[in-house]
Amino acid sequence: MTELILIMMLLPLIGCFFVWSAPENKTNAYNVTCFTLLTNIVIILRLFSLLGADTQNQSFGLEYRWLENLGLDLYFSIDTFSLLLILAVHCALIIGLVGLNQNTQKNKMLLLLLLYFTSNITAFFTAGDLLSFYAFFAGMLLPLFMLTGAYGGTRKIQTLYRFFLYNFTGILFLLTAVAVLYKIYQGNVRLEEITFVDMSTHIGMLVWSAVCLAFISRIPVWPFHSWIASVSTNIKNPLVYIMINLMPLTGLYGFIRFWPLSVPESISPYLPWIEVFTVMTMLFLALIGMIRREFLYKLFSYSTVYYLFFLLAVILPTDTLRLNIAYSLFIFLIVISSLVVLDLQFEEKCRQQTCSYRGILAYTPRFSIIISFFVLTAVGLPVSSLFWNNFVLISEIFNENFAIGLWVMIALTLVALGLLHELYVMRELKQHNEKAEDIEDISLGQQIFWTLVVVILGLSFFNPLWFIF
Repeated sequence: MTELILIMMLLPLIGCFFVWSAPENKTNAYNVTCFTLLTNIVIILRLFSLLGADTQNQSFGLEYRWLENLGLDLYFSIDTFSLLLILAVHCALIIGLVGLNQNTQKNKMLLLLLLYFTSNITAFFTAGDLLSFYAFFAGMLLPLFMLTGAYGGTRKIQTLYRFFLYNFTGILFLLTAVAVLYKIYQGNVRLEEITFVDMSTHIGMLVWSAVCLAFISRIPVWPFHSWIASVSTNIKNPLVYIMINLMPLTGLYGFIRFWPLSVPESISPYLPWIEVFTVMTMLFLALIGMIRREFLYKLFSYSTVYYLFFLLAVILPTDTLRLNIAYSLFIFLIVISSLVVLDLQFEEKCRQQTCSYRGILAYTPRFSIIISFFVLTAVGLPVSSLFWNNFVLISEIFNENFAIGLWVMIALTLVALGLLHELYVMRELKQHNEKAEDIEDISLGQQIFWTLVVVILGLSFFNPLWFIF
């Protein structure tokens, strides 16, 4: 198993070499990238089978002794939760590559940065010690910063400024916590041992406040929400959009790995403020998503509101919801990635054919069926584990704090109405003079691919890992 963990982390880097050596004007680089991600998915499924049905709460890992005199032993581990997130990220990136295949904005540099980012985020989800966790938390920003500069749209400078400012601030906060814990522990510390590190009240407040701010800067809670809004609304490349919107997942995962069941006394008085700011951000983004016309902004609003919803579930004083959160995240990432690819694909076709994007569903029956299914799944149609596990999470939030639960339900309802309204608008025929034959529907090959994704969602009715657990 240890060998497979290493291969899973290093395989995307090996793929980088082959992509770099591929001819610029050929499809070899694209094919190598697809093959690398699909091979890694096979390895991930093999690791799931080795974990087995009776090890959902256990982890397996490997330790690497490095600079022992400085206490820098590195540790990498996997469990069902982290492995499921790695699988979800790979599936989302595969869907992004399918969208990229229909997009003219693809090149070797994009594919190289994609594989480098995949290796970093995979290692981030397997990092079991504080030093490795911080290194990959910071390292995954490099490819995203470069991609934002290349695909940031007309407001590129402002987008890059916000991206760098907020994320670099988060890195500095986490570096502060890492340095303090290293000094107290006299060496590198495993993530599961951080809760048991003996800290004074003031030191504990410093460490836990820095940790919270570091992860909140990525999820993001107000006032950190503006960076991802400015990035998301200016990027029209589906693969880059998906990669950028995986950043909140890393902040959420940081909370999951660091957050103790018993909140430290040094920060417990401030916990209600985190919940209040989270709910306020959810309501604000849900309302903005309803009044904006762009479907892509509605998707940004929807995804951010749900990330914040998962954050509220994470900070609940219970450890029994971890798999429910993981199951929801798995389907959530697939649904969001699919909607982004479908939306940008038809927006590009309408731009090339100078047709109106409004009323597009009236002339594209195959596209209509596919996107309607994904939208209905996103808003709560009980066809996948997203509905059932979200129901459990909402119930626990209501049980813990009824007022917070009520506002969460209002925010989730608003973003659902925003998506449904856009689906309705796309069916209108007013001011739409194009003939049916002027609008190109999705091809048969694409229909087969999207049908396969729909089947995966359907098979995950309660549990995405039904074939193992």
